[in-house]
Amino acid sequence: MDKRKATIAIMSVFFIAMGIGTITPAIQNIAEAFPDIGFSTILLVSTLPSLFIIPSTAIAGVIAGNQVGYRPLLILGTLLFTAAGAAPFWISDFKTILISRALFGIGLGVLMPLGNAVILNLFDGQERANMLGMSGLVMNLGGIVLQLLGGVLCAIKWNYAFLAHLLGAIPLIMVMLMLPEPEKKIGEERGKISIPPSVYLISILFGIAMMLNYPLLVNMSTIIITDNLGDAASAGIVLSMFTVGGMIAGGIFGKLYQKASKFTITIGLIILAIGAGIVYYSNNIVVLTIGMMLDGIGFGIIMPAIMMILGMIVSPASFAAASGVLMAFMNLGGFVSTYYIAMLGQINSEIRFPIFVATVIYGASAVVYTLMQLKSKPSISGNV
Repeated sequence: MDKRKATIAIMSVFFIAMGIGTITPAIQNIAEAFPDIGFSTILLVSTLPSLFIIPSTAIAGVIAGNQVGYRPLLILGTLLFTAAGAAPFWISDFKTILISRALFGIGLGVLMPLGNAVILNLFDGQERANMLGMSGLVMNLGGIVLQLLGGVLCAIKWNYAFLAHLLGAIPLIMVMLMLPEPEKKIGEERGKISIPPSVYLISILFGIAMMLNYPLLVNMSTIIITDNLGDAASAGIVLSMFTVGGMIAGGIFGKLYQKASKFTITIGLIILAIGAGIVYYSNNIVVLTIGMMLDGIGFGIIMPAIMMILGMIVSPASFAAASGVLMAFMNLGGFVSTYYIAMLGQINSEIRFPIFVATVIYGASAVVYTLMQLKSKPSISGNV
């Protein structure tokens, strides 16, 4: 195996793994292009893929390396990402656009569990650790590039934003030409998979957190354009700061967790509340950018902290399955956010109202979680 070629191919897959946010800067422009369609329905362009990611991720995780090889699945995933992702550029019927977004979600869902699985099968020891660390950096970098590109292209016309998905052709070619199929490891015994109820509770709460956070992402272009703060390209820059915040959080998480231990999630929730609050009250593009970056930092702290909790309450054999449950509820939260935003719109039609609600709930959650941790037994070192 040529490890250099394999590394490039795998990292190219991670580069597009956060492609679900590519067209978020174009939401307001799409709404203006389809004035007869309700805004909550327009939001399905962004949120519908999350619904289809859920089953495709679960199925791909089960069959990869067993019934179907990793390479064929990666080729299928990148092909759907590229073709279905870019298809709305040539489509003018909104229902057909939603069908293409569903196929895009299936493709992205196939890709999501496979990158780390391929690394685990092709690399060992420190090489494996290095690859896993590099994958997070490349994934966030790809998210920034795709979102910025989507915003810049949308400034030309709303449907041009979808052309950013054509970058998926690069990993498609690289996987076909450079990635070897991992060999099956014969004779390995799989441990019994057991998912305790607490995993589902944590996953539901994390899904709710994602639902609360989605209005900051999908409504950003509307806020910027309707308040005359900028255009779709400006929205792309502001939204990319969420991913930049995630990168910053990834860089500081290890030391933060070492110092804060079980209060790490409290810190993440407080930063989320501050970030959302800044976005809610801001009236210029610079302050919006700061708010989105803080929001990304908060979310980027909470995500690995929850993974640490899962690692404490499930066996190593069950960790992948538990992570799958968490990811499923995370994407379900993203999908449900469409209807959550519509529900809040019946209470208060102001576009920033869901962000105000998120600010209040994040702040209250930080207080409740802190009180729970103060009452918990302090004898278990490192417990979050």
